Amino acid sequence: MNSVSLKKLEFDKVANYAAQFCLSGMGRDRVVAAVPVMERDVLLAELERVLELKNLLEGEAPLPFSYLPDTRRLLKKVEVLESYLEPDELQDIYHLLFSSVQLRKFMFLNREVYPLLNDFTIRIWLEKTLQTAIRRIIDEQGRVRDTASDTLLMIRRELNSSRELIRRKMERLVRRCQESGWLMEDTVAIKNGRLTLGLRVEYKYKIAGYIQDYSGSGQTVFIEPAETLEISNRIQDLEISERREIERILKEMSNEIRLELENLKHNESLLGEFDALYARARFAVETRSVLPSITEGQSLRIIKGFHPWLMISHRDKAVIPLDLDLDEGDRVLVISGPNAGGKSVAMKTAGLLCCMLGHGYLLPCSESSRFPLFSDIFIEIGDDQSIENDLSTFSSHLGEIKKILDCAGGRDLVLIDELCAGTDVEEGGAIARMVIEELLSRGTKTIVTTHLGELKAYAHDRVGVVNGAMEFNRVGLVPTFRFIKGLPGNSFAFAMMQRMGFPASMVDRASSFMQGERLGLDRMLDDLSGLLEENRLLKLRLREDTTELEEREFSLRAGEAGLEQKRRELKLSASRELQKEVEFARKEIKDILSVVKGAPADEKKVQDARKKLALKKEEAEKRESTLLSEADAAIQVDRTIREGDLVRILDSSTSGEVESLNGESVVVQCGNFRLTTSLKNLEKTSKTQVKKSLKKPESPKLKASWSAVTGEVESTRVDLRGLSGDEAIMKIERFIDTMRLHRIYSVTIVHGKGTGSLRQRTAEFLQQHRYVKSFRLGEWGEGGAGVTVVELE
Repeated sequence: MNSVSLKKLEFDKVANYAAQFCLSGMGRDRVVAAVPVMERDVLLAELERVLELKNLLEGEAPLPFSYLPDTRRLLKKVEVLESYLEPDELQDIYHLLFSSVQLRKFMFLNREVYPLLNDFTIRIWLEKTLQTAIRRIIDEQGRVRDTASDTLLMIRRELNSSRELIRRKMERLVRRCQESGWLMEDTVAIKNGRLTLGLRVEYKYKIAGYIQDYSGSGQTVFIEPAETLEISNRIQDLEISERREIERILKEMSNEIRLELENLKHNESLLGEFDALYARARFAVETRSVLPSITEGQSLRIIKGFHPWLMISHRDKAVIPLDLDLDEGDRVLVISGPNAGGKSVAMKTAGLLCCMLGHGYLLPCSESSRFPLFSDIFIEIGDDQSIENDLSTFSSHLGEIKKILDCAGGRDLVLIDELCAGTDVEEGGAIARMVIEELLSRGTKTIVTTHLGELKAYAHDRVGVVNGAMEFNRVGLVPTFRFIKGLPGNSFAFAMMQRMGFPASMVDRASSFMQGERLGLDRMLDDLSGLLEENRLLKLRLREDTTELEEREFSLRAGEAGLEQKRRELKLSASRELQKEVEFARKEIKDILSVVKGAPADEKKVQDARKKLALKKEEAEKRESTLLSEADAAIQVDRTIREGDLVRILDSSTSGEVESLNGESVVVQCGNFRLTTSLKNLEKTSKTQVKKSLKKPESPKLKASWSAVTGEVESTRVDLRGLSGDEAIMKIERFIDTMRLHRIYSVTIVHGKGTGSLRQRTAEFLQQHRYVKSFRLGEWGEGGAGVTVVELE
């Protein structure tokens, strides 16, 4: 897409506005110079990263850094041998490294919430040695520290001592000259880099020394006292030594940076790309943008789509959103309607949104919107007439159409404003039909605006071409800026005359010159518009009623499920009370028996008592059994369970998230594995209830049948090289869990040889792990000291 088309779509304004949100010049240049992404999967991954970053910005956690320097010039400077960076330039290199480390750590800690951003930032090169080295020689204000080297420390101590000595001598000389009245100025002046006294010119020989300068009036002479000459020379010599030592230190530090130049360029590129993502995310937050669907075909569906630049430039005004739906078969859309009614804005809104999507922007529209991915967008809009090039409005218009027809293909979008206007109506209509037929034959998605009645009739009859109109309020004589598909629009020229204040007599006279058939057609279009508006309102009301009914049905189902749960709990409670009664009856039996045994009584009465107690016991147990069976039968299927709900599996202590539902069969994601169970075996739960259940182990129950679905094991080796200690431990823990889940008990951990710190950290962790049976360093054929072989229980 060329720069002229981007400017006509006003994409350059959007990009420049978004670039203001960047933290550095690297990001700004990327945003402004961005090119559209043609691969759907690559673009979708980019948009999802922007969406995650937008969610991060809308949350409470800010970015871990607020300053990102533009280091491109500095790294180019370091490429030149023997060159070195100044202290403030080293400070920028430090901030680049610091921001890199902080960003990678932050995203890693929040990897479960922002997995795509973590995958992006995990490629950042982690380095702390250079940071430490730079901070050792440069302080937070960008000054070279005294302790940058032993030599510099000694030089600066001697400098401070010499400066203190010369200060005391100069103060003593000033007091002496003041007492004698020789001074023109009571302060010490610096002339030619030397400390001098400002004496009256008539006393210039009163003090032995060297004349360094005269004042403009010639009344003051600046003399460097002879007794400070040796100290001044010593200070100058020390300052030269200080500069040389600082230069040596900076060169040494620059050489260290030069060794890591490729890694620094890698981080610079990633942070520049992240900065561009950050700017687009900030833009999305401001314009309330979302990620719509990206289709494989060419169907275009815009729901409540806003022109982003109008949103920005008209903050204090209401911007009307665009609703436009073009199916796969709707190849060409012909928009007609009144002047200043929004035809061109509707066309440019559709084009700009498609252009922004291809450049990796979220869009200010409904998430239900659907966009194809166009290879290129061609636009012809505006008046490009030129006296210098001998081009009229129409000839320049034809020239632009010729360029479009030379290039446009089946995967492109073409936008033409006022197609073939500015010439004879019949000839213009014929040329316009030819242009549309040519684009139709190529399968190019096309949107044109027109006032030509012949073109509206052609669009009504031609397959693949559809009419569209911009609505106009005849009562208020104002456009509503609402798009209506399937209906040709009226130009409403006479209504515009009335709105502009023309006398009624002139309007009537102008309308009298029109043919009766045309007036009848206009009235018919008005009636059709009214019917369509009435149908639209009825459809909207029907949709609202349907939504309300669905919400009520869902609410009733939820209420029923809650009542059934409460009923079950009440019956279970009654069962527990009954159990207490049974236990109490059993105790009474024992008491009666003990009394009968301990006292003389009639044997028959004792037997009767025993029979009655046995009968009572049997009745209580039957009642208990009946209540328990009723309580079990009261458990009904919870039909309110949906995808994404947190549920508990009734026949186990496992909890998880519903991944999919297929009738009575449900797939539940439980940690690292998925299981399939029945809907009646689930009940909704919450994170708080899950935590409580983990603290209280449940009694074992008979498990229902289920199937676990896990991913395939790619390797029994895990590579830790390049990771920090904490990252390595987390990776080892996940690796061991995966291996045990697949019943693999012999694994290899690759940590490399290096300094041995990662190997030692791995050994310490394995020594304490409860599932590690034994471990050892690898043998000669296994990788030697660079690997650890682990046996699991």
